[in-house]
Amino acid sequence: MAHNPGFFVKLRMIVTALLLLVVLTVLCLLTIIISIVTFGKFSTFLTHWVGYALGITALTTAGVRRKIKYHGEKPKDPAIFIINHSSTLDLFIMLTLFLPGIRYIAKRELMYNPFFLILVKFSGQIMINRKDSRGAITQLHQAYKRIRRDRLSLFFAPEGTRSETGEIAPFKSGAFQTAMDLGYPIVPIYIEGAFDLCPGKSLVTLPGTVTVHIYPPIDTSHWNKKNLRKHIDEVREMYLGWANR
Repeated sequence: MAHNPGFFVKLRMIVTALLLLVVLTVLCLLTIIISIVTFGKFSTFLTHWVGYALGITALTTAGVRRKIKYHGEKPKDPAIFIINHSSTLDLFIMLTLFLPGIRYIAKRELMYNPFFLILVKFSGQIMINRKDSRGAITQLHQAYKRIRRDRLSLFFAPEGTRSETGEIAPFKSGAFQTAMDLGYPIVPIYIEGAFDLCPGKSLVTLPGTVTVHIYPPIDTSHWNKKNLRKHIDEVREMYLGWANR
């Protein structure tokens, strides 16, 4: 666990933070230029490669290696991708996976960070106000037309926030309701080992290996409002099983 980091771990985190600042500056400039030159047509390219550059920089500099295990075929079609969320590392890991047509649901508070505001706006991510539940749902519904037209995928952490204990918290319904609305399958991704290296909301990271398990899609075509909670609980039970194996 990263509760009592040594000198070299702290030094590594300082170097990581400084390098990320440089990389973010360069990526923001590239994102603006590419988006303007291509009239915003390369948003998926930007999401994949800018995201990968940011994610792999953070992981590599922090000494985190990742293994990817596909428990079935590699995802190719639009889907709702969900993860267990117990570490600051989780988002950096997700950025390196090249999931098909992926878009991230960004909280509106990121507007106060100029780096993330540029990356979110120019790469076509979906920004919502998470403090206003009804407003957030409306904003997401307004994006459905673009999501279907461009065959985009969405990423959710159904626990809502990082688990401070590493245990799988109750799942909120947003990701599953969205999958039902769009007629998309749910693709579960289980991240193993991230909490041990960087627990909860900590920014201090121990070097080590994280394994990303990507499971087969779950069909949602038979889901409805009456059985939605039952299916949500079934998916959570799967995560509990993976966490306790």
